[in-house]
Amino acid sequence: MRFVINRTLDRLPAGIVSLYSDLAVADICDALGRNAALPSALKPLGRSRMQGSAYTVNLPASENLLLYYAVDNAQPGDVIVASCGAYEERAVCGEIMANLAMKRGLAGFVIDGAVRDARALRELPFPVYARAVSPNGPYKDACGEINVPVSIGNVVINPGDIIVADDDGIVAIRGEEAETLAAQAQKITDEGLEKLRRIEERGTLDFTWLYEKLKKSCCTINNGC
Repeated sequence: MRFVINRTLDRLPAGIVSLYSDLAVADICDALGRNAALPSALKPLGRSRMQGSAYTVNLPASENLLLYYAVDNAQPGDVIVASCGAYEERAVCGEIMANLAMKRGLAGFVIDGAVRDARALRELPFPVYARAVSPNGPYKDACGEINVPVSIGNVVINPGDIIVADDDGIVAIRGEEAETLAAQAQKITDEGLEKLRRIEERGTLDFTWLYEKLKKSCCTINNGC
């Protein structure tokens, strides 16, 4: 890896990002084919709801030099997405960097590695997702990359992708599909609310589709005693 800093970041208009303000990550993932979430190992330390434009950082394990650059150069509303090789035994940031990011108006951190100062981060009104907590501090000697595509698990996050997170997890949305996807996810949300309304009013749901599927699969239902 070498030092690569791309200063230009194509962010989507705020109006498009705001389409996801009330959408659940689960509904977004359903609209994306149910296989789009970032690894479930990434957990929130405190506040979970987060959305914004991805400001990506590719770091060698145990290093955080360019994470400082990212926090100092990202714009309000950006989410710092740092790929750290999923290394869990050395933190790349903690209370100080999270406080600075919050004061600068950033939307949150996604750290594919470890953080420290866990108690302070849990109390901070700033979303921080990470794989692990470790008291070991980072080095500042190696190279890295800013605003390049990064891989976290099986997901590639591009600079400027919309990041949405809640208690269920995190999803990244590509710019070219953002408006269409928001409409699809909203439809799924509305259908879910309608099901909940029916349960509340009638105590049941229409499971015709279930029994038709069982019938087509040659399922045998045996009568009990």
